[in-house]
Amino acid sequence: MTYDLVLGAAAAEFALHGFEGTNLADITARTGLTKGALYGHFSSKADLGGELTRSFESAWADALATAAGEAEESGAALPALRRLLLDLAHRVHEDLPFAAGLRLVMDAARAEGAVPGALGTLCEVVERLIRKGQGEGTVRTTHPADLLARLVVALLVGAPAVVTATDTTGPAELVSEVWDILEPALSGSRGG
Repeated sequence: MTYDLVLGAAAAEFALHGFEGTNLADITARTGLTKGALYGHFSSKADLGGELTRSFESAWADALATAAGEAEESGAALPALRRLLLDLAHRVHEDLPFAAGLRLVMDAARAEGAVPGALGTLCEVVERLIRKGQGEGTVRTTHPADLLARLVVALLVGAPAVVTATDTTGPAELVSEVWDILEPALSGSRGG
């Protein structure tokens, strides 16, 4: 129970402030525990960040594998792509440890001047789904699959940045609404 409390408090701090902007005092203040109780479960801020990152990477990989598997089983790429986007958007908005893990991964890659591995993998899966859709004739071939994949990933990653505190919908709803506009433009015959 204490483990989950500490991890939840760390997730809230990391999601808000990133790794560099988070300190153990703020995490312990969120829990009401002493630093000693925190150290009983995690040896450092890096240990907390590592646990959130590992958990995120596992959940991210599972979501991508599920989407790819669904597309193979059902033979329908666009519905699988929609479910993947909405699943990830909901997780980022509603699952604080997931959102914290994503922030940590993104910040670490940015600090290294690299593309976050999670986004690279997402682009690859989305591109495969789009190519599958193009092959089955349900996605237009007018634009290259890699460009469309980057557009779709930009939608997911950019949604939280354009949703303000005064909006009546959250990032997940925005992704859904924009996808509803984007999907008909993608859908089409082999030649179109």
